[in-house]
Amino acid sequence: MRMFYLGLVLLLMNVVDVQAKEGLAEMTIIGSEVRALQSKIVPQEYQLLIKPPAGYGQSDKHYPVIYFLDAQWDFPLMVSTYGQSYYDGFIPEAILVGIQWGGANPNPDVLRARDFTPSNMTQVPNSGGAEKFLQFIEQELIPFIGSEYRTNDNRVLMGSSYGGLFTLYAMFNQPNLFNGYIPTSSASGWDNNIVYSYANTFSDKKLSRPITLYSAIGEFDGLMPAFDDLVSFFEKQNFKDLSFKFERLPGLGHASVKGAANTWGLHYVFSKPRVALSEAKLMSFIGEYRSSTSNALIQVLFDKGQLQLQINGKTHPLFASTEQSFYHQGELLEVTFDSGVKPQILTVNRFMSVENFSRIAK
Repeated sequence: MRMFYLGLVLLLMNVVDVQAKEGLAEMTIIGSEVRALQSKIVPQEYQLLIKPPAGYGQSDKHYPVIYFLDAQWDFPLMVSTYGQSYYDGFIPEAILVGIQWGGANPNPDVLRARDFTPSNMTQVPNSGGAEKFLQFIEQELIPFIGSEYRTNDNRVLMGSSYGGLFTLYAMFNQPNLFNGYIPTSSASGWDNNIVYSYANTFSDKKLSRPITLYSAIGEFDGLMPAFDDLVSFFEKQNFKDLSFKFERLPGLGHASVKGAANTWGLHYVFSKPRVALSEAKLMSFIGEYRSSTSNALIQVLFDKGQLQLQINGKTHPLFASTEQSFYHQGELLEVTFDSGVKPQILTVNRFMSVENFSRIAK
């Protein structure tokens, strides 16, 4: 049955190829880039599918990078997932870097088994190359992206199945390389749970910053027993500066979990803090503000112990992320106060727009 489905997929791919040869336009993802990177460590040519944020060319900002495996399957999914979550304000602007294999006629099934598994198993030929693949990411890929794009130190690694196994392996061996890890449907039971042996030294590694781990699996996934073992393992540990969340997602299987799990994972690793501020501090922001460009008016109110932004006739509850910065949950609406100038300045960041407002004297 598996070979039947594989044959059907190849047939559909051939149909698409024939249509392209007949002169029909091919679909492309606007703003995406394809880069080739030859690794001296593996050795292997890797193809990078890259999607900078929409405003990348309009500023000199530096951005987080979301690295994800199996781009040959998941690049369109990740572009969509990122765009939807960014639009709703759950994650920041970021550069997407999908990793797949280049060269002549690459076979993902063979190459992912080589690169994503930490040990060799005789029943899986060519397996056991995770150590070299991690070295490629650390020594070649991340420096390449850093030299070609404006990045910061906020990095996330995502992978599913074998890719989930590798994501766990990377976290245990190089926890400071990324500050967010999202393994889904992970093959964590590989080679008699060998991945846990790398966790023995994890607690001895000094973390340069807190890291987050989100892992999910679909309720119909045959890897559920291994996932339960994974949950049990982490719940018994006391890893310092590591926060984690595990979820079993209803109604989904091994592959279909990706859409939901990637979304929840990104929301978790990029979750915004909620800082408790005194009522006196919050009251110092209330008032009416006028735009410096459009002359529009907005109001900052205080109601039921919470700051509220009234704009275009709609009221938005605000949560503090710092003493001067606030956000609205479920919409890209970020508010920053500058109390160091008179009159006080309020900057409102919404989807594809930034506007400054000055407080009107009472």
